[in-house]
Amino acid sequence: MMMDQNKVDKRGIIYIVIATLGFSIIPILAQIGLATNLGASTLLFYRFFLAFVVFFLYVIIAKKKVKLEEKSDYIHVFLAGLIYSLQCIFFFSSFKYISSSLGEIIYQCYPFFVLILAYFFLNEKITKGKLIGVALSIMGTIITIYGPLGNNHIRGIIYVIITAFISSVYIIFSKQRVSNIDTTVLTMYLCLVCSIVYLLYSLVRKDFVIITDLHLVFNVTVLAICSTVIGFFAFMKAISLLSAGYVSILSLLEPIFTIVLAYLILGVALTPLQLLGTTIVLIGVYIYERGN
Repeated sequence: MMMDQNKVDKRGIIYIVIATLGFSIIPILAQIGLATNLGASTLLFYRFFLAFVVFFLYVIIAKKKVKLEEKSDYIHVFLAGLIYSLQCIFFFSSFKYISSSLGEIIYQCYPFFVLILAYFFLNEKITKGKLIGVALSIMGTIITIYGPLGNNHIRGIIYVIITAFISSVYIIFSKQRVSNIDTTVLTMYLCLVCSIVYLLYSLVRKDFVIITDLHLVFNVTVLAICSTVIGFFAFMKAISLLSAGYVSILSLLEPIFTIVLAYLILGVALTPLQLLGTTIVLIGVYIYERGN
């Protein structure tokens, strides 16, 4: 049954606001953690390991089926975990060089990559609305990057663009290979794969440390529980109560929340030209989502 567009469940709006608020603080907590010389891989290990424990307990208590249907599903989940791990390591590493606000805005160029990859691998049509939305997003991203860079490093910008591309690859791969798996179970497995990958990576780099600083423990716990677990559950609840269109459009609150929180917590503000670029990017993403 299609949702009556005139009757929007207010609970769904509350859930999506909670989800986007949780997701929006990820770049800020990452920047705070990296400022203490904690390696990105170590920070990500703690984030996903704690999230895995919570999801595992939930799956057991909810008596969900942990075993996957096909053997090939395990391979696909493992590959999806590797792709997601690569996406996160680039995203977190970018905050060594650029602000969380700028990183979040540049990341919004991902619809461009999704548009291209979906056309070739999912046979999705390229509509006029999608083209206009992508064009505006790219233009806004260029303006945001250009004006002016200040202390931002080109390496950080490149890392975020790579993140956007890998994120698009993950979206396409997930639609093709793991969309048949229960979302909670899939997320549990993804968190497990990511935590193993980051642990091995940090051990190889010899930068793994056991966190003892209480302030850092608090930040990592918030990152794992609020941003990953609660954010995920609120997002999935919003999807069950709202149409995909409402969810995607209300998700535009995420970069706005990041900009506000970065200013309140870190004292980092965008320049007027960057705010103009941000506005154009959000309009572009809005038009793109409407085109879907």
